[in-house]
Amino acid sequence: MLHEAMRSYYAPLLILLFFGVMVLVDKLFSRKIKRLFLLEIFLLLFLMAVTSLDQYFAALGGSGLAWRFRSITTCLNFVIGPCSPMIMVLIYDTGVSGKMSKMFYFPQLINTVLSVLSLWNGWIFSVSSSNLYKRGPLFPTSLTVGFFYLLILIIFSAKQQNKPNRRAETTFLTAAFMGIGSAVCLELFFDLNFMIWNVSSVCVVLYYLLLTTQKILYDSMTGTYSRVAYEKQMEKMNFKHPCTIAMIDLNNLKQLNDRYGHSTGDLAICRVTEAVLKLKSRHMKLYRYGGDEFVLISSRICEVEMKCVLKAAQKYCGTISELPISFSYGVAIHEKGEDIYKAIYYADETMYQNKAKIHL
Repeated sequence: MLHEAMRSYYAPLLILLFFGVMVLVDKLFSRKIKRLFLLEIFLLLFLMAVTSLDQYFAALGGSGLAWRFRSITTCLNFVIGPCSPMIMVLIYDTGVSGKMSKMFYFPQLINTVLSVLSLWNGWIFSVSSSNLYKRGPLFPTSLTVGFFYLLILIIFSAKQQNKPNRRAETTFLTAAFMGIGSAVCLELFFDLNFMIWNVSSVCVVLYYLLLTTQKILYDSMTGTYSRVAYEKQMEKMNFKHPCTIAMIDLNNLKQLNDRYGHSTGDLAICRVTEAVLKLKSRHMKLYRYGGDEFVLISSRICEVEMKCVLKAAQKYCGTISELPISFSYGVAIHEKGEDIYKAIYYADETMYQNKAKIHL
């Protein structure tokens, strides 16, 4: 069985080791997220080793103390298994809010207690002195907890209404959920060994690549699309798709920075983006063009509707230190077959004209 385990886990083992190196040299994610990814890699490697040993002890039959060692490896599988999806949730939440309720860990705590107690009472599993494994009445507990954390991950993603590529992200996580679920079914009902952690390893690496893509396309401070995403969208729409474009620029940001500091200026930028994101329709996309410059694009609404949205957003910007927060904007129409950068230039010129009128 050890030879079979080595054949089954050789490729995932190499993938996880190379993946660990990628995480160590990564420059996009925070230290906390990198530590969580490294912990995820360690857990998967550990679970592969435990599963291999479990199969080895099972093959020894009733000889010696094999059944006792098998009881320990089986218990470790049930205890640690749900930790992998739990860490994936922690990675996602760290990138979004960085906070998690203590109740989040409660299902895993229950699973750990029940799994350890099963060494004596057989609630989840039992291994007899003749080395026969048997499922207990609470056998689905560990699987249920693991799928519970995967479901939380999907819900977290789906709730990020204004996040770039939210649908693609949620679709991927749902596919990962189904992939791991199919691996569980293959092991449980068709006695195919070493499936779960193989599939989980691939999902974790793809999950990392997904978050990396999101990090590039998403501006974490404002919640808008990034400049990279903007340039990709321009390439896609130029000469091909008509749209309405608005250039947005904050008013008096330099005075705010000079008087109250750059943290206050960043807060003002976020207030403006929050106001626009709150009122824009789902057909509109907001990109961070520069420091305090943004581009709002829609292929569904006209110039008048775009101006109505931006005018309404002005009322939601609020104040900072009793100073009103506002922005100037210019709107232009891009027609199919035309150079979109001409429309952007016109919107930019209109925006600066409107800004100049404010300072008169």
